[in-house]
Amino acid sequence: MQRRDLIKKLALLPLMGNLGYKETQLPPNLNKAQKNRLIIDTHVETWNFDERFPFKHPENPNLKVSIEAPIENQIKQMADFGLRYGVLINPRYYGWDNSYMANCLKTYSNHFVAHGLLNPEDPKIVENLKYWVKEQGFQGMRFSPIYDPKSTWLNSPEHYPLWKEAEKLGVVFNYYILPHQMPMLEDMAERFPGVKIVVDHAGKPDLKAANCWEEFRKMFALKRFPQVWISNSEPYEMSEIKKYPYKDTLPFYKAIYEEFGPEQLIWGTGYPFPRWELPMDQELEFVDKYCSFYSEQDRELLLGKNALKIWKFPNKA
Repeated sequence: MQRRDLIKKLALLPLMGNLGYKETQLPPNLNKAQKNRLIIDTHVETWNFDERFPFKHPENPNLKVSIEAPIENQIKQMADFGLRYGVLINPRYYGWDNSYMANCLKTYSNHFVAHGLLNPEDPKIVENLKYWVKEQGFQGMRFSPIYDPKSTWLNSPEHYPLWKEAEKLGVVFNYYILPHQMPMLEDMAERFPGVKIVVDHAGKPDLKAANCWEEFRKMFALKRFPQVWISNSEPYEMSEIKKYPYKDTLPFYKAIYEEFGPEQLIWGTGYPFPRWELPMDQELEFVDKYCSFYSEQDRELLLGKNALKIWKFPNKA
């Protein structure tokens, strides 16, 4: 049996019962203000060490991971902090196999939507997209040209059929991308306005580069597209001082806010507990306290309401 066929069969297995998972409801242990606040984590990368979901990182197949960040940890965090929904993202550890994300989606279908990964240079990429969307219920795919800085596949004619199919399916594409690659994304946003686009992690500015702001501003050309959103997420990855509250990142988040406005911003964390850097209380505090340029209405859009325009969540709020 070919690996692709094995992946498909694995994703279709009723693994939830085998693993002992049960659908949960968020307990009513929050104060009224927390309950009434719509919070959606739009970037949840989750993984475990279950041998049925082997790692196969495309760039580092021998990668050793020291800790798990399983989906159950995110469920607990959602209950503890009043998060309504989450967007699952394949963390790349699994390569092009999205089976663990498919299992998480089936297990906790009331809580999440899911994005997988596709090999951008696979000649069967359109077929693969249709499989994960139509048969597994995924709502989007993530691409990471950041791992190949010299790549040109993002806006190559070979990818036009992928984007055409994405328009038909209503798929969301999110991009982990370097500043100098933004013009390629701008090209595709112009050609295929029916594809919703999320730019991950504030466009990944390089704070130590001499021409940081010059490169960073290339992302601003995307503000003319209403189908583009910027994820103002992961300040600990962007920061050079590596100390909370990462004050060196604030000018960049403020610039994105001023250029794109609150309607085109979303929020996400990156990982469930035990997260690599910020615990959830500080993730929220960073937005509520340190990003003082946001108004309360801006925060409502950033933390939840804008996400409702991008994804179709269960029992939509």
